Amino acid sequence: MTAITDYNLETIAGTALRNAVLFPNKPIMKSRYDKVGRRTDRIHTYTCKEMSDITWDLACGLYTLGFREKDRLAIFSPNRPRCMFAAGGALLIRGAMVPVYPTSKPEDVRWILHDSGTKVCFCGSEEQLERVLEVRNELPNLEKIIVMTPLQNKPDNMIMDFNALLELGRENRDKKTEIDKIVGTLDEEDVVTLFYTSGTTGRPKGVILSNRNIVSQRVIIPQMGFRRDDIWMAHLPFCHVYGFSADLMGCGYVPGLLSIVDSLETEEIRWALRTFQPTVMNSVPRLWEKIYLEILALLQERPRFIQKYFWWAGRVGSEVYLLKAQKKKVPLSLKLKLALGKPLFLIVRKKAGLGRLRFCTTGGAAINPDLIVFFGGLGINIYQGYGLTETSPIINANTPENNRIGTVGKPLPGVEVKVEQDGEVLVRGPQVMRGYWQNPGANEESFTADQFFRTGDIGFIDEEGYLTITDRKKELLKTSGGKYVAPQPIENAFNTDPYIEQVVVVGENKKHISALVVPEFEALETWAGEEGIEYGNHSELVANPRVKELIEGSISRVNEGLARFEQIKRHHIVDRPFTEETGELTPSLKVKRRVVQKKYKEQIDAMYPLEEIFTAL
Repeated sequence: MTAITDYNLETIAGTALRNAVLFPNKPIMKSRYDKVGRRTDRIHTYTCKEMSDITWDLACGLYTLGFREKDRLAIFSPNRPRCMFAAGGALLIRGAMVPVYPTSKPEDVRWILHDSGTKVCFCGSEEQLERVLEVRNELPNLEKIIVMTPLQNKPDNMIMDFNALLELGRENRDKKTEIDKIVGTLDEEDVVTLFYTSGTTGRPKGVILSNRNIVSQRVIIPQMGFRRDDIWMAHLPFCHVYGFSADLMGCGYVPGLLSIVDSLETEEIRWALRTFQPTVMNSVPRLWEKIYLEILALLQERPRFIQKYFWWAGRVGSEVYLLKAQKKKVPLSLKLKLALGKPLFLIVRKKAGLGRLRFCTTGGAAINPDLIVFFGGLGINIYQGYGLTETSPIINANTPENNRIGTVGKPLPGVEVKVEQDGEVLVRGPQVMRGYWQNPGANEESFTADQFFRTGDIGFIDEEGYLTITDRKKELLKTSGGKYVAPQPIENAFNTDPYIEQVVVVGENKKHISALVVPEFEALETWAGEEGIEYGNHSELVANPRVKELIEGSISRVNEGLARFEQIKRHHIVDRPFTEETGELTPSLKVKRRVVQKKYKEQIDAMYPLEEIFTAL
């Protein structure tokens, strides 16, 4: 058998095998899912050795079914331990995994499984199974479908229960000898995953990531100071590269304890924060915004003098945080004032499930710097980073040592970043993908002659090497007056408004900028009740003159900080939120701008009545 010294630790599978030998009894993972795959109301834990044993049995089962090196295995499921086991089984055999978003529609499932040539597909539930069955006649390479949840009945022999696959592996543990030989050949250039970009437009492209790409991200771990007693709250989908790399790979390398959350629903996040009490949390801006609003809601329940006390202490904490971020001395007077505020901060943090948080990151989209300062004032450090699926994902990151609010930090060690004359950010380094799967045209368009990857983002680098991203290159708006407007900074200015959930700026080739505004309906309904406003549904609520006045006030405040050509002149209040289910958001909660513009064309056109008349003439 392979000795621990023979494991290639520059591979994901090699690291997991090392953990099982060095830390066999250390808890590595916990979630709501029990050992037979059922979702429960209790917490179930796996040790490093238990995880390794299950992974080996799965590998033996897969090998018995005919899964071999370079074959692809799809994982179509929400976050759960069995996703990790399935991926590990494939990697032990030098296969590659293909994550599929659990909410993917049958057409997207068909495209991803067909394009990748998936041989085995793991489904998280019978719901995902049905979507695969709907398109399986169009999948010539698919040989087996494994269902992670215990099956009530099995339609045919192509479908297999996860527990049955485990049993098959146990019955064929002699295959471990053959697989062990494969483990000895694991290489950093092996393809480990094809991440299909969710994208805001067009058909998903398969991003080829190798062990080398993923492992290169480890250079940032020493700078972050992670420990083996840290608890990660893994709520970002593992089928998204940020959740996969920052949570699963980061925690697994240390190794810490991975607390798995299978939903981004507000109630589930609340439950997870209070139950798991994490110390490390990697998230996207929209989740930090929701937590901010949760804190505001908690404060509303407290007496007026407590609210005033909190905001006074918050301003003090924010001032201290900014001084520390700038590496300036904190005056004794501020330290004393902060000492008076800390007891209240601890109460609020504990109530929101944030009591033990000590290290957090944000990525996937731009965040309002005010949110980072707000949380920093409470003693919760959030470090903003930047990356893409194609870069595994991190390119730049702020760290405890080097942190500049409003930027996405400095490049990771060994990474080259530069900005072209048109403002596009280019990157070259070990984390940049091997290319797009079976898509030479896209590869040619995405790389320069000297092999810098074109990120598609616009930004600039300051004199100290900190990168600031201003917007997506394809999303810059050009008004009819010739002015270029970056939508994201304007939209992000509303992120701390308690009554606004989403804003989408429009105005391409128009005389002025307008916006679609989605209220934060829970907060708006509470406000309306306090104000005695009567309504039957959301349409009636947003049409109420006082609600319109409230939203107009928020827009006016943002406009005060914008150049005249950037200001929102007209707006339309939408009566329902944008969601992934209705097609306006990607699974990582980014707005599909073109989809929104198409769906709300009538409302957008109504904000430009004179221009439409002149166009007709």
